[in-house]
Order: sequence, then structure tokens, then C-alpha cells
Amino acid sequence: MGLKASGFASPALGYEDTAIDLNSLLIRNPAATYFYRLDSGDMEGMGLARGALLVVDRSKVPVLNNMVLLRHEGQFLCRVMAKHNGLIVFTNGRSDIPTTNETEIIGVITASIKEYGNGLSC
Repeated sequence: MGLKASGFASPALGYEDTAIDLNSLLIRNPAATYFYRLDSGDMEGMGLARGALLVVDRSKVPVLNNMVLLRHEGQFLCRVMAKHNGLIVFTNGRSDIPTTNETEIIGVITASIKEYGNGLSC
């Protein structure tokens, strides 16, 4: 004697979705992409809080208004690439960093992940 199903089928049956793959959503070039944890509050005015996890793509060519990770005077900084008085600067909305011989753009920030309580949100 076999088992017989009873009751109603789930209304969600047939609407299952595939699992979310953050790698495919956030990383376009895996060989040139890495994560960087933002350890300052300098970019809060630009929407990035201290502790945000940044997705940095070294293969992207930075253009104006891109958020970039740069090395300036021995420090790693996250800033927006902008133009001021005809010169390229890097800004956090409060102060500008002029380009010098010691300024190196590490990569373009393509996404950020901010932690909320016990979970993560993109």
C-alpha cells in the first residue's frame, strides 16, 4: 500500500528561484577584483560608512565621478575622482586631494556591502 498525498499544493510551487550568487552579481573580472574594508568615516557623506566592504576592480579604467581606491602619501583612501579648476582631484565631498607623483589609483569601486546588525545588505 503506497502513501497518498492529501491537502492543497503550495501556492509557491513552481515559483522557486535560484540561489543568489553574490560573486556573479558583484564581480565582473574575478582575476582583477578584490575586497577592501573601509576603515574610516571619511566617505560617510558619499554614502559609505566605516566598515563597508568595497568591491574593487583593478581592470576598470577610472573616469570622472568614479569612486576609486587610491594610495596617496602612503595611505589607502577611498575617494571620488573629480575635476576642479581643470585639474583631477579626489574628493570625499568635504575636501579635495590633488593628484601628485605619489598618487596611485589602485582600482575602481564597483560595489559596496554595508553591514546592518546581524546581516549584510548591498
